[in-house]
Amino acid sequence: MQLRDYCQQDAHGLAKLIKEKQLSPEEALDCALRRMHEVNPLLNAVVRDCSDWALTRLKTMTGKEPFYGVPILVKDLGFTMAGVPYTAGSRFFADTIPSLNSDFIERLLALGMLPFAKTNVPELGLSYVTESVLFGPCRNPYDLTRTPGGSSGGSAAAVAAGIAPLATATDGGGSIRIPAACCGLFGFKPTPGLISTGPWVGEAWSGLATGYVLTRTVRDSAFLFDLLTATSLSNLKQSRFSNKLRSLTIAIPEDTFAEVAIAPPCLEALNQMIELLEALGHRILRPKLALDVKAIGRAVTTLIAANTNAEIEEKQRLARREVQKNELEPITWDFMMRGKTILASQLIFAKNKLYQLTRPVHDLLTKVDLIMTPALAQLPLEIGSLPTDDNFEQYLRKNQAFSPFTSLFNQAGLPAMAIPVMHAGHLPISVQFAAAKNQDKLLFELALQLESKLNDFSQPVLELGKASTNS
Repeated sequence: MQLRDYCQQDAHGLAKLIKEKQLSPEEALDCALRRMHEVNPLLNAVVRDCSDWALTRLKTMTGKEPFYGVPILVKDLGFTMAGVPYTAGSRFFADTIPSLNSDFIERLLALGMLPFAKTNVPELGLSYVTESVLFGPCRNPYDLTRTPGGSSGGSAAAVAAGIAPLATATDGGGSIRIPAACCGLFGFKPTPGLISTGPWVGEAWSGLATGYVLTRTVRDSAFLFDLLTATSLSNLKQSRFSNKLRSLTIAIPEDTFAEVAIAPPCLEALNQMIELLEALGHRILRPKLALDVKAIGRAVTTLIAANTNAEIEEKQRLARREVQKNELEPITWDFMMRGKTILASQLIFAKNKLYQLTRPVHDLLTKVDLIMTPALAQLPLEIGSLPTDDNFEQYLRKNQAFSPFTSLFNQAGLPAMAIPVMHAGHLPISVQFAAAKNQDKLLFELALQLESKLNDFSQPVLELGKASTNS
């Protein structure tokens, strides 16, 4: 298969070619590796080649799996592959060798997918960009001077550049949707609890975080979601989702970002989406949420600090030694030190407080079907814009200014998605939708309806830094 032809296939397309014997799993993997070696020196998206591991697992498959032989990339945070080093983007964690596959990897293998490489992440996922000291900055295939976002930046950059049609990702504050928005991908964050975070943790980041994938097409994400959440796969041959929707009521709570500086292209994308939604028969409302954003921020910082400290303490226990300050980036060290001071009662109070503070979001979703916001407030940042040696409070403010809309739906425990709308010059611009708990199906059905009406983002960036505007 020609490399260009491989890059232009989504997971469905590759699975079909393999099923029809037009392509073998080994050939698909070879294409993925060729593309990786071609573009990764510029992107720094992939940090470990695990192709031998993938070929070993291929031998155990039947060939009847729905995604048999499809290469998939694995974020080097939140997902473990037995015997493969797990770094979490940290020098302190870099020698970790897990003994088990994470539950999500086990499910992907059962579906026939081939995890063949690990992708770049910021240290412990604590940034909206991907620029760890351990691996160095990951770059956006649309513009090599800019970030692909974080913390799933390596996964997003690799998928957008055509290394693989999909990659695993995690999202504790926007880490699926932010990279999706930066790289013109479809980024879906499921309702927490639907996708297992086991066997190592029950509730990642006290329930703020969940795992899933980044894809170039909605159908790949939708069908995989069906497969992962179905009680039986025997009759599930294609996605159960339809792009034929009833008229929806969609809220844009403008007071939640009234004081946020939003780049004109991000507002333009929102307005374009409003026009499209209304043309499709959906209704737009502009209610107020009246959220206490500062109080929410304090509660979330408590949860993240406590979880960061717990993660580092567990690694210390396994390593039988204390972490040294020069083994962590300054922001990570600050989070850890703050976490050490948090009492169990304070952690429980913060989680309960967060539930109370986000009630207006749940109440609004009893009156409307969906909530819509810009995906980001700024264009993808230039490399170096969010240094981890910054002042702690200033670092948090800069991250929040870049992505002020995504974390709310982690805090409220709701499904959400980022979908690309347009280009600003050569850069992709997205909007975000969120739904009530367990209404993931509604989001997928809207995404399927919208995908056919928007600019075609299903094709990868073949010439890095020279993306077509498709407009």
